Amino acid sequence: MECDYHFVPVGEQSLNIVFPEVIDAEENRLIHTLARVLSNTDVGIVATIPAYHTLTVNFDFLRTNFASLTNEIEVLIKSHQLLQDEAKKHIIELPVCYDEEFGPDLKSVLEYGKITFEDLVKLHTKRPYLIYMMGFMPGFAYMGSVSDEIAMSRLKNPRAKVPAGSVAVAGKQTGMYPIEAPGGWRLLGRTPVRLYDPRHPEPRYNAGDYIKFRAISKNDYYYIQKLDLKGTYQLKELF
Repeated sequence: MECDYHFVPVGEQSLNIVFPEVIDAEENRLIHTLARVLSNTDVGIVATIPAYHTLTVNFDFLRTNFASLTNEIEVLIKSHQLLQDEAKKHIIELPVCYDEEFGPDLKSVLEYGKITFEDLVKLHTKRPYLIYMMGFMPGFAYMGSVSDEIAMSRLKNPRAKVPAGSVAVAGKQTGMYPIEAPGGWRLLGRTPVRLYDPRHPEPRYNAGDYIKFRAISKNDYYYIQKLDLKGTYQLKELF
């Protein structure tokens, strides 16, 4: 894949590789592949931070500088067939209860799309969503893209508190709130699975993974919640 890009300095020890400003799965996969390749090189790179259409590269200024590193990266991009081998999708199944108690914006989204509740659930669960980037708070995944019928814009006035586990949409994006926090996305339901535990902060999913929502009943919600709190519930991985 050939793609336009340019470099932007970000302080003395960071730079951004900026690609076209679009939400595009192939472009984003290139960014994540490039991040992995750069992390395995010995050119003074400390960390890489992939986002929707940018890749931030932190480097050790005692070992390299902006000019030298951009030259190294350009050579790598031009010589490395980053997307030659189609990577297997890592899909994680996440249970969600679509209920008015957990999804206070269900009615407005139904009216927006002129669809039934059953249609909404089918539309939101029919495809795996790519995690384009992690951000905003620990464990928050920016994913896309949802069907046009349910791609309702954010609330004009965000809520002061959104419960942990809430599953929501904002335009073509969808995501889950890992902890209680303010938020303006449209709430459709809730997962009983803990998405972030400060005692065990390792994420249960990462940028580049896919999330496939599975609709569950309210009884299943509380049953899975009990198992998860005991540490005996395992997320299903689909490949």
